[in-house]
Amino acid sequence: MTITKKESNNPPENQQPKTPADEQLTPWQKANLEYTQQRGQEPGWSPTVIEGPQADPEEVNEEETQEQKVDQEVDREELGQRPEDAEPASFSERLPKVKYQRQSLLYRRMVTIILLLLVPLLAVIYYVSPLAKLSDVTVVGNQAVAATDIVKAADFQMNGALWPQYFSKGEELKQIKESNPRIKKVSLGIDHWNHFKIQVEEYQEIAVLAHDNTYSPILANGYTLSETMENPTEKLPILENFTKQATIVNVLNAYQSLSEELQEAISQIKYTPTSSNKELLLLYMNDGNQVIVNISNMKSQMKYYAQVAKEMSEKGVIDMEVGIFSYPYEKEEATTGSDEETTTSSSVEGDGTTPVE
Repeated sequence: MTITKKESNNPPENQQPKTPADEQLTPWQKANLEYTQQRGQEPGWSPTVIEGPQADPEEVNEEETQEQKVDQEVDREELGQRPEDAEPASFSERLPKVKYQRQSLLYRRMVTIILLLLVPLLAVIYYVSPLAKLSDVTVVGNQAVAATDIVKAADFQMNGALWPQYFSKGEELKQIKESNPRIKKVSLGIDHWNHFKIQVEEYQEIAVLAHDNTYSPILANGYTLSETMENPTEKLPILENFTKQATIVNVLNAYQSLSEELQEAISQIKYTPTSSNKELLLLYMNDGNQVIVNISNMKSQMKYYAQVAKEMSEKGVIDMEVGIFSYPYEKEEATTGSDEETTTSSSVEGDGTTPVE
């Protein structure tokens, strides 16, 4: 005989049956309630105080569904979409949008076609108009060279095509420089639509060369112009007894290395070579003194001129050929015969001066 133990449906003694109120408690309240029951204490709060009316699950689900529908409708309105259950728009409703799209597309195509036709048309009109032909040529920056000489050397064709002449300007600018040695730089630009503007920069005159009782300008690059004048240019040193272009360039380089004050103090530079010294120069100063110096050491020796001249009691000669010493003109007149021969030789060479070309 088998004895079956009937399981009891009663809860254990230490476990209290659950009540509907327990099911409404929060997890924190449940844990606190169990803790106080185990210690044999009563909770300090009352479940009936915090419990509220139990919401109906069906009502909650219905409210959530309604909110979702409202959100979906708002999203569709923002995106311009029609609701899924809405009937498709009729042709009369879609017609304005279709017309607008077609008109926009038509306008874009028309603008493209007009531009494709208008640009070549404007180009043709420009090339046949007077704006595409050279109307005038102006020269700026010239001082000694006449503007008419520069324009003549360029040989631009007036009323000719503007752009072909502009793009072939290299040959014309080269002709301007070759025909005018005074011009250092030249450039060409367009002004007032169809005018050429020639910008030039000239070499400065830094000295004059004396020959045959006339004077020729010498430019900063050492070039001696063929033009002549009866009187020398003021404030420019006069070069005498020079026949070689290389010698003139060397002297001018040494002269330009001096301070501006010393350059203004020199009135004349005379080439007085000897058999033993081919670089000897005689400088005539504006204060009445004379200086004997070599071309190669002009810069290093002439910086002492002001100090030596200040110590001189009277006007005379400052010899810087070998060392530096000075003596008055009276002593120069009583020099030995060798010195007189040197001076005479220099004078003879000066009479044979020829222009540098």
